Amino acid sequence: MVAAGQKFPVLIADDHQLILTGLRIVIGDSDGFYISGEARNGEEALAAVQKNVPRIAVLDIGMPPGATIQGQAESTLMEEMERIGIRDVSQYGGLLAVEYFKKNFPSMGILIVTQQESPAIISAARRLRVDGVLLKDDVNENIVAALDRIVSGHPVFSEKVNAILERHKDSEPKLSEREWQVFELVAHGFKDKEIAERLDISARTVAFHKGNLKEKLNAETTAELIAYFHERNR
Repeated sequence: MVAAGQKFPVLIADDHQLILTGLRIVIGDSDGFYISGEARNGEEALAAVQKNVPRIAVLDIGMPPGATIQGQAESTLMEEMERIGIRDVSQYGGLLAVEYFKKNFPSMGILIVTQQESPAIISAARRLRVDGVLLKDDVNENIVAALDRIVSGHPVFSEKVNAILERHKDSEPKLSEREWQVFELVAHGFKDKEIAERLDISARTVAFHKGNLKEKLNAETTAELIAYFHERNR
């Protein structure tokens, strides 16, 4: 709980002006926080942080990263984003900004505010050690309480965010033992002929199992199967 009379600086960053305006009003009207900077992309957020490091940065996952943020993104994060199906990282600049800020400004708390309901995206944000995630339709009711909890040292993941992750966990399709064997070998880069030899089955049977896997996992390509496997088994 923020002590009476104490006010913490908060940076807000989102590429939608309407969201920025709403955050400015709600946070600005609170007793314990004030807006120390605003940004529309990662580059502007970086400039604001360098000028005045806030106690907490409220970042949108989908804002553009900016040249500096994208240019210094770690290869491991880029590979992770590719594994979960993100080809254009500029559409998820907030994730790149999280990584950069956690590395360069470790004392700054980070709260993600997003309209993304993808379990893979939310899980990626959690692995980057964000201090909290709220969906945008939660913001007006919960933003100040979330900031308060982060300042007090507690992570904040809204009920809706946790429900998305739980539904994803509970809704995983059931695969047969042979499908799991094929799935694992596909995910580790083996070709159909190599899988057939390892499992002592025909290449046609391998192709059949891969077709079933794509249907059950809602994947259109082998690359998407590989991404799904690595996301599930992190």
